[in-house]
Amino acid sequence: MKLRLSALAAGVALLAGCASSPPVHYYTLMGAELPDSSNAPAATPAFMLEVLPVNVPPQADQPQLMMREQGGGLTPLYSERWSAPLADEVRGALSDTLTRTLQVPDVQAIRAPASAPVWRVAVDVQRVESITGVEAVVDATWRVRPANLKGQAWQCRSISRVPVSGTGAEAAVHGLRDATRDLGLTIASAIQSQSQSSPRPGSAQVQLLGCNPISD
Repeated sequence: MKLRLSALAAGVALLAGCASSPPVHYYTLMGAELPDSSNAPAATPAFMLEVLPVNVPPQADQPQLMMREQGGGLTPLYSERWSAPLADEVRGALSDTLTRTLQVPDVQAIRAPASAPVWRVAVDVQRVESITGVEAVVDATWRVRPANLKGQAWQCRSISRVPVSGTGAEAAVHGLRDATRDLGLTIASAIQSQSQSSPRPGSAQVQLLGCNPISD
């Protein structure tokens, strides 16, 4: 009898613990607002994009949001999670910004024909984090290279910094979303400039730390 009561008490305690667990919220980096543009989609795009899989630091590539405290520590928010692995979130957000800005399709998932004109985009993120109540930062080295069309290939490093006023998950995600968008706009400028000029920062919040033309 005592054994049954103990088991029942344990079951009730477990249910009570589940009931008191905070709800899980999911976030995405996609869907950032873009600057107004008068560019209309072309009936036949002049080229396509291939946004390759993105590398992100292991400490940031977690299911839950990782908040950097001002003292340097990391705080995991277990109830605040990404809707997909962070590397996929960043790649998807960059693809979203690039395709909407340049009005061309991303064919990474279906592979373009061998002779198709394509700009290939490779991104290695060294830092992607939100510092509580201060800023969101996306620090990345990236490369754009044309295939089967004229254009200048570039390898650059840029840092996007977006101020964050709130201390919660929504403020952190909003800042990271905007910082990733600004990275995408900077990459778009490298494709748009072709051989005529150097890439430009996608916004006043982006610092270009070096852009080097590269040859095939």
